[in-house]
Amino acid sequence: MGANKLNMMVCPHDTAKNPEKWFRFVQYLNHHLTVPVHLSVSLDFKDFHEHFRAADIVYANPTDAIALITGQAFQPLVHPKNLYDEVVFIAHPEVENPTLQSYQGQPVATVDQAAATHLALLLLKQKDIHPSNLVYKDSWIGVVNAIAKQEVAFGFIYKDTYDSLSPKTKALVNGFSTSAAKSVFHGIYLNPIAQTYHQLLAEILTTMHQDDVGNTVLQELQIEGWEVIDPHDLNVLRTIEPALV
Repeated sequence: MGANKLNMMVCPHDTAKNPEKWFRFVQYLNHHLTVPVHLSVSLDFKDFHEHFRAADIVYANPTDAIALITGQAFQPLVHPKNLYDEVVFIAHPEVENPTLQSYQGQPVATVDQAAATHLALLLLKQKDIHPSNLVYKDSWIGVVNAIAKQEVAFGFIYKDTYDSLSPKTKALVNGFSTSAAKSVFHGIYLNPIAQTYHQLLAEILTTMHQDDVGNTVLQELQIEGWEVIDPHDLNVLRTIEPALV
């Protein structure tokens, strides 16, 4: 597959609302490569996780990226210069003056195996704050609903999801603190069978912002530009592991 065409998959978080921008990204790659690139869009994470290991190019969230690197020997390529995965700490609106310290000994709603969850736990652990237990929900909206229904008073939510909530939904919770770790990110990773194209893809992507068409595509993606993922970046990603509560 890697020799005749390249199949690309994108984290469902990023194709949920406007997959067209990623089709335009692939069109840009096709204009600069002699091998065709095909975008396979996943409707949800179940579908994505069933197929992403077989893709040639994957734009992956931090948790899936580590799985690809350690399990399938994918090679890191690039990540956005300006986009990082952050977490919003949320509480029920009736909780007075919540702080991170409020999480001490409290049950917390979140999504299992999500980078935002791992980051939140790491940040709390650094402050010696330990929730009593984690109440896992199937989605970030499920986390919001759990707090709105007073199943729990506190939760974590992926910042990109929180930012995309409607004002009515956002009003169900109090997003009182947002991380600014700038340490974990989505990135593009390359299957070993497609390593022939590693250097060329890196050159195309890291100079994309210098091209008028490329810059327009990047603006749609809300990405300033791409930079190469270095070993230090990966070491930081590996620190975002589930912290024991």
